[in-house]
Amino acid sequence: HKLYSSLQKAADAFRTGILDVFGGSRRTCPLFVLLSPSELAMIWAGTAVGDNAVQQWHEVAVVSEEVSRQAEWLWEVLNEGDEALRGGVLKFCTGVNRLPRSGLQSFQVQPADGNDEALPRAMTCANMLQLPRYSSKQVLRS
Repeated sequence: HKLYSSLQKAADAFRTGILDVFGGSRRTCPLFVLLSPSELAMIWAGTAVGDNAVQQWHEVAVVSEEVSRQAEWLWEVLNEGDEALRGGVLKFCTGVNRLPRSGLQSFQVQPADGNDEALPRAMTCANMLQLPRYSSKQVLRS
């Protein structure tokens, strides 16, 4: 009961928004008839950053030549990592830790000032990660 009541307000707002867009009433809505609960959950919450998502993320990325080596290390670290690590990096770069159903549409990796002691920076509004010129994959990982 506590779980249901804690999510009821958000679920009701979601339902109201769906009904505004697709029509219907509180009891019937074309979208709710056509989609399974798991499909609705994917639309509502997105998907975790699995192996295929990292590949798609890599494919849409535009990488500055200045940090191309560091970007390759980034993809290796993400491929070796678990969904929690991937989600954390995605959240740092974009502001969200899960991907929309259509995947990431754009992503940039640009250089940042500094070297091994510097921290990466992000511009979430532009889906941009700014990487210092790290000397090794191990430095980037840490």
